[in-house]
Amino acid sequence: MIDSVSGPNLKRIGLHLSRPRSQRGQLSEYMPGRGKLARGRYWARWRIYVRQADGSETEKRAAKIIDRDVAEQRGFVLDYSGPLTKTDARQVLEKLIRESISVPAAYTAKTTFGELAREYIDLNKPNWGVNTSRSSGNLIQAHLIRKLDARPIRELTDAELQRLVNGYVEQGSSSSLLSKLTMYLRAILDVAVDRRLIERNPARKLKAKARRRPSKQAHTLEECELLLAQVSGGNQIAIRLLMQLGLRSEELFALRKNDIRASELVIDEAIVDGETKEPKTLASAGVMYVPPDLELELVHYTQTIDGAPDAWLFPSARKQRPMRPSNFLRRVLKPAAIRAKIALLTDEAGEPGTTVNFQSLRRTAATLFGAKAKDPKSTQAHMRHADPLVTLRHYQREIPAEVKAAALALEQDLLEQKRRREEALEASGENLPVV
Repeated sequence: MIDSVSGPNLKRIGLHLSRPRSQRGQLSEYMPGRGKLARGRYWARWRIYVRQADGSETEKRAAKIIDRDVAEQRGFVLDYSGPLTKTDARQVLEKLIRESISVPAAYTAKTTFGELAREYIDLNKPNWGVNTSRSSGNLIQAHLIRKLDARPIRELTDAELQRLVNGYVEQGSSSSLLSKLTMYLRAILDVAVDRRLIERNPARKLKAKARRRPSKQAHTLEECELLLAQVSGGNQIAIRLLMQLGLRSEELFALRKNDIRASELVIDEAIVDGETKEPKTLASAGVMYVPPDLELELVHYTQTIDGAPDAWLFPSARKQRPMRPSNFLRRVLKPAAIRAKIALLTDEAGEPGTTVNFQSLRRTAATLFGAKAKDPKSTQAHMRHADPLVTLRHYQREIPAEVKAAALALEQDLLEQKRRREEALEASGENLPVV
């Protein structure tokens, strides 16, 4: 006889074991809250057993409406037309139950968000371009993995993810960043759902409305002349290329001496993380028309730098590498804009700043060129946006005459604005500082 005090508790033996998996489920033509379903549709219910990390097991109820479409999606071949029969609906339910039996172990896996996010990046890199791979990888790493790295996938909740996104909204993050954060959160957790690490995606209903409006800043001709008057030499050439031809910063600092041809500028490289890569897109690569005065300035400037044909047009202090866009922005462009008093602002420390940047100069190029062009397609071709450049690359081998005409007109306006300012300064006896 077993001592009821010190012996084992027979009533609790086996409680740690899994429950029996055999079940038939329930199949009904009626659904709670909706009443009788249409002919050929059945409401199915069955149980899913989920083992927790501590070894305990919980029971969840699964429900699904089964019809002909669901049966065919599950691989059933129906040799009749019309609504699904109850016999076939029962077979579909049995298959759903069999699939559910293998789910509990997956649902209790200890996969972390960081592990799944890194795997997501590795799997998608082959389909991403160079720039997308860099920007998307950095965004996921800096904003998602850094904050959710060690969190088990199965413990993430809708509320936790919404609070994460709300933090970025309160910081005044751009709509672009917010949309990417929610997009990648959903995509990464969709992988978790597909692998049955979780039952549902907690990021599927995330909401993020930016409080900061996207910048549409572009500068006037007068502001362009004031900015150019604050710089000289290679710095002035660089800014002219940005505001006149609309080059992207990564394209500008990847230029070499042999990229300059008679009235043309070849765009075939870009600087990404200090390394030369292909341009942002296939449409970005091409040949740009360079108006006469800018061409003359470029030729004179190239005579002052390294004589090698493949020498960088805007080298760093060590000459062996191109200048980093971030260094040019911080050391040249923004100080010049502050001196010229263009788009000024004051930071939290009370120091003067400016909203002038590479993007505002590119928008300026599009705005000023567009005012001179005869139609939007010419502007898009000049800015090397995707659609018009397909025409230029495959059908028009030469730069269109209207693109040249608009570029010439823009240059004349810039030169005229400079002439007027010089005349005004000469009349007033003032000298504008040049650095």
